[in-house]
Amino acid sequence: VREEIRITPAKVERIRLMQEVAICPECKKDGDGTLVKASVYPALLPHSPASASAVAYVIFDKIFMGMPYYRQESGMAELGLRLPRETMANWFIYCAEHYFYPIYERMHEHLIKRDILHADETTCQVLREEGKSAESTSFMWIYLTGSDGLPPIVLYDYAAGRSGMYAKDFLDGFKGLLQCDGYQGYNKVMDVILVCCLAHCRRKFYEAIPVGRRKKIKLLDINSETWLDDPVIPDESAQEKMIPAEVGLSYCNKLFYIERELKELPADERKAKREERESAVWRGFWNWIDTVQPLGGSKLQKAVTYAKNHRETLCNYMKDGRCEISNNAAERKAKSYAIGRKAFLFHTSVAGANASAVMYSMIETAKANNLNVFQYLYMVLLYMPDYKNEPAGIEKLLPWSDFIKEHCTGLIDVENITAEKHELLPI
Repeated sequence: VREEIRITPAKVERIRLMQEVAICPECKKDGDGTLVKASVYPALLPHSPASASAVAYVIFDKIFMGMPYYRQESGMAELGLRLPRETMANWFIYCAEHYFYPIYERMHEHLIKRDILHADETTCQVLREEGKSAESTSFMWIYLTGSDGLPPIVLYDYAAGRSGMYAKDFLDGFKGLLQCDGYQGYNKVMDVILVCCLAHCRRKFYEAIPVGRRKKIKLLDINSETWLDDPVIPDESAQEKMIPAEVGLSYCNKLFYIERELKELPADERKAKREERESAVWRGFWNWIDTVQPLGGSKLQKAVTYAKNHRETLCNYMKDGRCEISNNAAERKAKSYAIGRKAFLFHTSVAGANASAVMYSMIETAKANNLNVFQYLYMVLLYMPDYKNEPAGIEKLLPWSDFIKEHCTGLIDVENITAEKHELLPI
């Protein structure tokens, strides 16, 4: 007895939808020649053969699989369909604006009501933007909810620049803890407590260590599940045999090690344990920082200056047991976009950049809520034409709703979902 894996390739079907149009012969005799049409669901896009499954397929490949349109065009040709990349781009932008954006807006409303958020930003390029050259740099901002026990939300927002005013405007109404890196632009966000990222601080000390000495240091991924050894903070005699950057790194490693041990604790207990175990480490770190005298312009000076400039915000995570010690969660979401950017290189228009922000938000939030991503895209495209002007309907299509979890947590089942939806149409 043996098993083997077989894969059935995707296939393209062209379906002709016939709508019966009739007139009552008896009514016609009386001069009433009113035509009666059978009920049929409307086209997803005006005057277009696009279906919910076809558009979901294009979006899934573009965002989730990181396939630019020209590669999708070649793939569609292999399936026997001539689908120009311009057509796919039009589908993508139209559906993002008309069907997904209302859900994006609702998720934004939920996001700014939360207590803890993460934020980051990464570069992008838009070829056609008024007042900017094609070579200029634009930005994709990322905002996501923290570890507060509520459904996760991840939102991307395209902006022409990196001014903190973009974050201020997007987070208008948010009052809570904002976890971010040391970028000064976040100081413009009002009514928040900034929580700076220790991973950034740690990285600067690591980069200040000469390359030859780095190889002797047992560095473990701070995102890994376990650390093999409890990092030891060197005493004064041990510090004399080390370069200062190694000492700074040891303090950071110790804090991350403790955080690993406290990771699964309830928020209140985690907060108390932090006070008990990490406060002394921080005191030692700041006492050491105040004694270091790095050379001007050196990497060590940059690391020490970074730490001093963020003395308060680096420790603000201790105010709430739900806070993380680093902003790695946001950096991972920025990386998701950066991976796609390596494939598609640029956005042709602002409309395309905004549509990409919406669709990255949909897909990353769906992933964070453990949904089948393709099925979720398909469900939205199937139901949203009926719901886009109904608040209750939009709420029903949020990635964490019971309706969506019921339909989008298993294997792809387009046929049954389609049949269920169309049974709701009036006869």
